[in-house]
Amino acid sequence: MSQKDGKSILVKSYERKGFFTLKEPDNAVYEQVQKASELCPAKIISVKMK
Repeated sequence: MSQKDGKSILVKSYERKGFFTLKEPDNAVYEQVQKASELCPAKIISVKMK
């Protein structure tokens, strides 16, 4: 998280139209990201699984 503005960057993600997207073929990180989305106070993290 940036000390300047408090923003975070999703590691190994790419930006498209102002959104950071992580496409992970392995579902190993799914539970961790799902937990982060539940705990996010701003509710800006969304998780979609194919």
